[in-house]
Amino acid sequence: MGVSETDGEAFWLAVRGNCDKVPDAKGWAEIVFGAITVPAPEDEAERAFRAAALCLLPEGEIGAQTFKAWTGAIKAETGAKGKSLFMPLRRALTGLQHGPELGPLLPLIGRESIERRLAA
Repeated sequence: MGVSETDGEAFWLAVRGNCDKVPDAKGWAEIVFGAITVPAPEDEAERAFRAAALCLLPEGEIGAQTFKAWTGAIKAETGAKGKSLFMPLRRALTGLQHGPELGPLLPLIGRESIERRLAA
């Protein structure tokens, strides 16, 4: 599926709730580890949101606490909360409107891909 042994368990735990069968995880592996093309922002507000999210991505290693700190900073900066906070992030990071929780996916996606997807 293209998932390293190192990331295998964390990946499966993150995506298993969104898989009807184990082979469904292959699609999630492509989204998490692949060089996907995310949809362009729908409007100027989404473009500004992505720019803010990119600037507010915490420095250092992307870990278990990154998502909470990051979304807190985005909320404080933009005033976005609930769906208006999480949906644009999900769309920018996965290209989809629904899926696994983003927090556990961030370390797997990695800083470089997060930054590239937000800047797209």
